[in-house]
Amino acid sequence: MFFQTSPVALNADDSRDSAELLNGVGLSGPQFAAALEVLALLPEEQRHDPRSQAMALQAYAMDVGFADEAVAGAALHARITALAKWTLAHDPERQSDPQAVIEAAARHPLVDGAGGIGFEGTAFQEMILFIEELPW
Repeated sequence: MFFQTSPVALNADDSRDSAELLNGVGLSGPQFAAALEVLALLPEEQRHDPRSQAMALQAYAMDVGFADEAVAGAALHARITALAKWTLAHDPERQSDPQAVIEAAARHPLVDGAGGIGFEGTAFQEMILFIEELPW
């Protein structure tokens, strides 16, 4: 499976902005966790290559039955990238509860900011803390 469109190209024929388009893909925590696992299983030489990541995530989105695997793959890629940026800036020691982080990353809205698409730091942290307190 080849990744045929980029997140920017996905927006070309759509009146919504990129973040709104990517936020329109409904994801669950387990789907997000599985997408992280897909990337972890890539061969070492592909693991840090954005094109290889995008192709793998689009194939995953197709395998699990998303109606538009290109948009779903782009949404997964954007959320994984946003999580990496947020972790580096706000939780480099990875002290947050991993399950709460995964659940928040699957659900929290992406925003288009100065550093590109990502999570608004404070609001994302608040969501993680809220999820940590849920009595699952």
